[in-house]
Amino acid sequence: MLIECRQINRTAEKQDKWILPSLYSVITELKRIALQADEHVNQSSIAGANDHANKLEEAARTVNRSLTVCLNDRNQKLVDSRKWAVYFVIGVLFKIYFKLGTISLATSVIRVLSSSTADMPSLEDYPKSHIVTFKYYQGVLAFMDEDFERAESNLQAALDLCHKDSIKNQELILRYLLPTYLLLHRKYPRQTIWKFYPNLKILYEDLFRAARIGDMRTYEAALAAREKLFVNKRLYLAMLQIRAKLVRPKLFEQIYIAKDRSNRMPVSIFRKGFEFVGIEVDDEQVECWASILIYQGFMKGYISRERKIVVLSNTDAFPKK
Repeated sequence: MLIECRQINRTAEKQDKWILPSLYSVITELKRIALQADEHVNQSSIAGANDHANKLEEAARTVNRSLTVCLNDRNQKLVDSRKWAVYFVIGVLFKIYFKLGTISLATSVIRVLSSSTADMPSLEDYPKSHIVTFKYYQGVLAFMDEDFERAESNLQAALDLCHKDSIKNQELILRYLLPTYLLLHRKYPRQTIWKFYPNLKILYEDLFRAARIGDMRTYEAALAAREKLFVNKRLYLAMLQIRAKLVRPKLFEQIYIAKDRSNRMPVSIFRKGFEFVGIEVDDEQVECWASILIYQGFMKGYISRERKIVVLSNTDAFPKK
């Protein structure tokens, strides 16, 4: 299939838009066959020492050549340009790069595209399916960079354009949009969403419920149980951010309320509060967490290290950010 794809790349260089459906078909099939070939090598018990699962890497190089062929079209008539294939080809490349774990190459594609959009059709003029895939991966890349505002913008655009019957695609988008929205706006999804997306319910419901009420013990247990999955799906760092920015501040606030909102809280009181809910920490760890919360603006006050006391503001000690 590599040979066929290289041949159509060479042919496409001399043709215009009419060849694009064939290009779409060939590179999609190339990705599928390369993926199956690598899986066969990885799973084969008779594979020799010199066998390597690298067909997907070869496919990536060939599809990247397809992108160059489309981007470099100099047809004066934009309506007949091969540039109408750019976002489809990029979507295939993103899928390959994410499968390979070569995220830096996906980011480089964005940079190449950014320098080539001047003489391209407007993104809004491309087929919706191309835009949805592109916006989704742009959003995931921003999510991984912890640029949650840009992630929200792209993921929300992908969701808005996603076909109403494409439940699986909606679920993929929401997998990243829900924690993004929570981190940015401190707003939790409505319960009805779990009815429509049961896989998301399994993934997030107990974690989000624990975050809402500051149940750090439950959150820690649920996070530990899903650690491998979250790492594989590139969600783990966001879950740690939710713990640091939502769960932990909520628990500090609950301990503060339980002590009649005293503005002079011994570090040991916070430690005992954590221990009461099953979180074993020492005074130094509590001081560290309190310092971070104060620095990030989740708690107003300062720490008197000599007296081991957290001195909190008399007004709005735990601002709602």
